[in-house]
Amino acid sequence: MPGRRSGDRRTSRSRLDGFRRGDEIQVFSAGRQLDGNGTFIRVENGFLVWEDNSGNRNVTSLEGISVRRVRRHYY
Repeated sequence: MPGRRSGDRRTSRSRLDGFRRGDEIQVFSAGRQLDGNGTFIRVENGFLVWEDNSGNRNVTSLEGISVRRVRRHYY
């Protein structure tokens, strides 16, 4: 259904609108963390582009993943 996919893509994009390039993130699929922490780069055509802590660039479909920003505590 083309209309449904388009709507899903908009929902996924708006869900990540608050993220900025360079934000530290954690990426989860089916409740399991992928590749530890990483760095948000961008969202492009329904995919999350991010770099893991080993320096590998990853392109992960937004379908079925969760992304969490890692908050730093400054004292």
